[in-house]
Amino acid sequence: MTSEWRFDAIGTPWSIGTPDPIASGQRTAITDRIETFDRTWSRFRADATVQRLRTERSVDLGPDAPAILAIYDRLFTLTAGSVSPLVGGALEQLGYGAGYRLTPQGGPVRVPSWADCELDGTVLRVPEPVVLDIGAVGKGWLAGQVAAMVDQPCVVDASGDLVNRSGRTLRVALEDPDDPTLAIAVAEVPDGQAICGSASNRRRWADDLHHVLDARSGRPTRDVVAAWAGGPDAGWADGLASAAFFTADLPVAGHWWAALDRDHRLVARGLPGEVFA
Repeated sequence: MTSEWRFDAIGTPWSIGTPDPIASGQRTAITDRIETFDRTWSRFRADATVQRLRTERSVDLGPDAPAILAIYDRLFTLTAGSVSPLVGGALEQLGYGAGYRLTPQGGPVRVPSWADCELDGTVLRVPEPVVLDIGAVGKGWLAGQVAAMVDQPCVVDASGDLVNRSGRTLRVALEDPDDPTLAIAVAEVPDGQAICGSASNRRRWADDLHHVLDARSGRPTRDVVAAWAGGPDAGWADGLASAAFFTADLPVAGHWWAALDRDHRLVARGLPGEVFA
């Protein structure tokens, strides 16, 4: 890729590599697409549609809702309730909110059950006030949508959630969370596939506080410190990486996943590449 467009979106750096510069009209379309997503789903924006769920019991979340929330339905079932889009309130109580207070306000709060919510078309109905957070799925899913908009070979990198449409296989290092200069493995990402990852050290504001929450307890998970997943569906790969923090009983048909525990043991299923850990 000889051209690279770098920009910030949804609170993190992005880059899109292409053979030729992306035309201004297409850049505008991509920027507008990301803005629409952010204005709908970001719990950090006062003007976001999801903010209405703090007070309303029924909110239209727009055309992206069925695809995104269907992934959460699967993840909620696979993890016996550990992965849920309703952890936003618990994250805010721990200090990870719009003001980035990063100071807990009391003990863990109860996370409402995703099983009690219902999606009717694009309208989400909730039984009580909730704070929606789609961080376990949203960035990877959006990266896949953006890649589909580019009219030439491309590599979309949304701060580690990477979608490969380059026409060739990429080799991507899986970073050691204890030492970012080292890799615990290298994964091969074929053309048309994605790789997504998450690590508890990336958004950590105290020794025991980070952004990967178990919805059953409202507390950060402890045993797994980093996880990755890959395959043709970027949103599902992002979700699988999140689910791997909580269970090793995950499907691998068409996708792969890997998880590193706090004792530096790597468990992987279908990982295409080399393991060093």
